[in-house]
Amino acid sequence: MAKKTVAVMFGGCSVEHEISLISARSIIKNIDTGIYDILPVFISKSGKWLKIDLEKFINEEINFSNGNCYIPSLGFDQKPQIYELSDNSVVNVIEVDVAFPVLHGTYGEDGTIQGLFELMGLPFVGASVLGSAIGMDKIAMKCVLRNHGLPVTDFVDFNKNDWDKNSKEITRIITEQIGFDCFVKSADLGSSIGISKVKNIEGLPTAVADSFQYSNRVLVEKAVNNSREIEVSVLGNEDPAASLPGEVTPEREFYDYIAKYGDDSTSLEIPAKLSEEITKKLQQLAVDTFKSLDCSGLGRVDFLIDDETKKIFISEINTIPGFTSISMYPKLWEVTGISYSELINRLIGLAVKRFDDRKLLETDYKESI
Repeated sequence: MAKKTVAVMFGGCSVEHEISLISARSIIKNIDTGIYDILPVFISKSGKWLKIDLEKFINEEINFSNGNCYIPSLGFDQKPQIYELSDNSVVNVIEVDVAFPVLHGTYGEDGTIQGLFELMGLPFVGASVLGSAIGMDKIAMKCVLRNHGLPVTDFVDFNKNDWDKNSKEITRIITEQIGFDCFVKSADLGSSIGISKVKNIEGLPTAVADSFQYSNRVLVEKAVNNSREIEVSVLGNEDPAASLPGEVTPEREFYDYIAKYGDDSTSLEIPAKLSEEITKKLQQLAVDTFKSLDCSGLGRVDFLIDDETKKIFISEINTIPGFTSISMYPKLWEVTGISYSELINRLIGLAVKRFDDRKLLETDYKESI
């Protein structure tokens, strides 16, 4: 049987660009090359799609400022193709069977590139356009989860225009409805970028200004006292499964960008030391979150648990979570019984299955007379 070509796409126009490179390199090293051919597609911070040398990328010997552009072909009657250009002339055509986006954050995890894949008629790993967009937007996500009766912390949201015109009134609302400590967050970023913990009213303006650097919409949510940070991986389409939970214990004030990627003092407990009752409740909430947000393929649901009251709150979902060999998403599946390489195989299979299922839907309506 002919091997399928998987386009692994990474980099991107995002503040999480560098993390994407690490995740992609790990995925590429673990794809079963007996089943798949790998097409590495690097997207620069300026938005160019670049051809790169696979072995040099794996061995970290590549300069991303060099390379030829890839241009996606949009068409429904043939396999999507990527054209390799040299001196503005087509010299090679590469057929793609499945896209594996490893694009954390803006323009990769927010539904934009998923929409492109849909237009191309290309199966892709991960959440749908809708699931990606809602999962990336913290305000929309919390509204949907709250509407489904799932536990989220109290929050207030506003845009930059509102803040510029009515900052005093918004501050009053935050003080009365949310209180301190609270977290101020950019609405649509990951990796804890644009997030500040605020302990008093004096710190609010600076935190809001920082969040507005990355997004025009801001979320302020109540901090959970005595919190434990727990993460659960989810795998599947319509009938997803949840992994055993893992716990993150940062030495810093909270699990910010430095704690995630630049601080070796952060410890991971895999699996987390939790009662069987709480473990099962977390797994069910993770699946419910995944389904409520119309996700598919993969997702990592992050929770906060008040260690005194044992109340559980859903913090967020990551529809393209970190995927290095030591990242929580694959490590949780490893302790649950699925190896890293097998996990990649399953994700590609789920992408193809969802695509095939969607092809069965009618796209033409002829009213009978």
